[in-house]
Amino acid sequence: MAEACAFLVCGEALVDLVPLPGEDALFRAVCGGSPYNVAIGLARLGAPTQFLGRLSSDGNGRRLANRLAQNGVDLALVASGGLPTTLACVLPPEPGRYDVGYAFYLEGTSGAVLLPEDFPAALSPAIRLVHFGSFSALLPGSGRLIRDFAAHSGRIVSYDPNIRPTVTPDREAAWPDIAACVASADIVKLSDADAAWLYPGRPPEDVAAELLRLGPSVVAITLGPEGALVATQAGQVSVPGLETAVVDTVGAGDTFMAAFLWDLGTRGLLSSRDALAAASQQELTQVASLACRAASIVCARRGAEPPFAAELSL
Repeated sequence: MAEACAFLVCGEALVDLVPLPGEDALFRAVCGGSPYNVAIGLARLGAPTQFLGRLSSDGNGRRLANRLAQNGVDLALVASGGLPTTLACVLPPEPGRYDVGYAFYLEGTSGAVLLPEDFPAALSPAIRLVHFGSFSALLPGSGRLIRDFAAHSGRIVSYDPNIRPTVTPDREAAWPDIAACVASADIVKLSDADAAWLYPGRPPEDVAAELLRLGPSVVAITLGPEGALVATQAGQVSVPGLETAVVDTVGAGDTFMAAFLWDLGTRGLLSSRDALAAASQQELTQVASLACRAASIVCARRGAEPPFAAELSL
């Protein structure tokens, strides 16, 4: 395997309010946010990882920063401000579904504000990939800053739309920004719920083909217990899910994303855009299988607790 490369993850960090089992009025406050979880997932797998985002100076913001540091994430590009920490209330899955919902308390909070001065003029040469996504990439002002920074970073770019309809309820209004994010990325990962929201009534295979036309080299769609689909210009591969005693699915998609990127890096497939585009179907099958294994581990735990490399039997 090639030496693992370094990653930069951009976006929001927040506190999830997770209902305790059997208790209507009690919640557990846990650190979260899709990009935040991806950064921790990468770091736990041993990848040098930086997080670029704005955290509150309040107690929750300090908790978020401490958790990043404890997991080995570099905080050099983390900005701090006086606005309160963003909150998200986790909602139980709808009947027949496995994915949880979210209600966000976003306006006037740290997760809604990234400023031009928060972005570095240059990146370390070690950083091979810039990852961004979720609702922070679609917010007025800061969303364009994040997207433009990633697009002009000179690095391979990955994007996860991580659609949250409570933040962007109007699909038609949000689509131009989502399409611009997809077009700026080399790797796009989305869930089957994201795919259904973006292209209602279309099978995942068709959604992947549509997104490839916008410019990425690799599109991965997670399918919950059914595994994942990975598409490139050369074709599509599918990998099965793993039988798992699910505790909850919080952080499963972010864990898949982290493991997917990490394994691409260890195989040398992030050394250049040409190397990524030339990835074989066998390699992508192996990468997606490992990412599904990582996601199954986090589903067997309460909350977003990505695995360490040793837990993947590597």
